[in-house]
Amino acid sequence: MTVGFRVVEEGIATSVQDAGRPGYSHLGLGRSGIADQASAASINRSVGNTETTPVLETAGGLVVECLSRSTVAASGWTAPRVVAQGERIRVDPAPGQQWGYLAVAGGLRGVPVLGSLSADTMAALTAISVRSGAHLEISETDDRSLPDLIALPPHRHTLTVIPGPHLDRFASTALRLLTSTQWTVENNSRVGVRLAGGSIELADGSASAASEPMVVGALQVPPNGSPIILGRDHPVTGGYPVIAVVDDESMSQALGAVIGTTLSFRLG
Repeated sequence: MTVGFRVVEEGIATSVQDAGRPGYSHLGLGRSGIADQASAASINRSVGNTETTPVLETAGGLVVECLSRSTVAASGWTAPRVVAQGERIRVDPAPGQQWGYLAVAGGLRGVPVLGSLSADTMAALTAISVRSGAHLEISETDDRSLPDLIALPPHRHTLTVIPGPHLDRFASTALRLLTSTQWTVENNSRVGVRLAGGSIELADGSASAASEPMVVGALQVPPNGSPIILGRDHPVTGGYPVIAVVDDESMSQALGAVIGTTLSFRLG
């Protein structure tokens, strides 16, 4: 008997994600990994997994058919469920969230690439196919006691940042503008979150420079003055100046914010 799922509809921007693959930026490969780590961790815990056990991540429309009896949890559910062979599950982001998650007790199983099952959109790297018709294997587990509810993290739209390394490339009022403006999420992908609502002024001739190493959460400012929060699949180098960096505690809120969400920044 095949243990796992069959992908009926692959949905939008669907991939398998886990803790990612740190330590390969010198090869031009970022860490990748789960975008909204706080939400995925809650769903994983609800089925008895560790917080970064491989999950399915999607921007919506994913449908899978269960090929075996399994214990699963998904975004938007209030509690985990035991599903039967032949049952279908649709996975969409919870209201107000960019990414939806499906976790199964025991986790998804596959052959890791450089120590991880995470797909990387920038590097076009895929360890497990999630195209329609694909079969996804899971690890078999014993029956386990599960919590009654999925304890979802709170949604906070004020993000803590630390000043970036390129403040000398901005106007003297730039950091104050960043923290006093209500920014709107214009686009959100695994590569980054584009914001609109203001224009951060650059010093003359400072729009771009030689590429430097970049980190997840860096707030890059391109010539149009609208900042971009670098996501899990961010380029490992970049030339746009970095005005600030979102701290780790705020990253799930930043990367999980649906298009149209209003975000603000405060200095930590």
